[in-house]
Amino acid sequence: MHQSLLCSPSRLGWVKKANGKSRGCVFCKIAKSKRDAANMVVHRSGRFLVVMNIYPYNTGHIQVLPLKHVINLEDLSDEDVSEMSVLVKKCVRLLKKTLCPEGFNIGLNQGGEAAGASIGHLHVHIVPRFRRDFGFIDIIGGTKVLPEPVGKTYEKLKSNAKMLE
Repeated sequence: MHQSLLCSPSRLGWVKKANGKSRGCVFCKIAKSKRDAANMVVHRSGRFLVVMNIYPYNTGHIQVLPLKHVINLEDLSDEDVSEMSVLVKKCVRLLKKTLCPEGFNIGLNQGGEAAGASIGHLHVHIVPRFRRDFGFIDIIGGTKVLPEPVGKTYEKLKSNAKMLE
């Protein structure tokens, strides 16, 4: 089967870093940074971040991650797991209010590369799904098309981020 190619110049920096991997954990760098808008941080709590996925599976794809570097779920305290779960629930409400999706895919990545994750830092993906979130190029071309730039979606979510407090 023929695979479609899509040019994404913004990924060149990522690809050039040690075979696609930056030095150190990108989520830890975001957690330590004070540049929340540049890093598309939607919300910051005492122990967790909500960030936009800059290479989203779908419009509004966000991630919840602990501020501290943790690879596996069992490395979090029960209190942290509870807080993370409540934050995921609030994120679903935020996405429903802001983007009106009909469904969600929610998944937790742990175990780093062994689990197929490109980032070895525990995180939860929250991917809004829309009844009509695919079209001709998605089906025939095998290429995901987003209806708006990630930055615009970030602005919409950030404007309602008080819901995450």
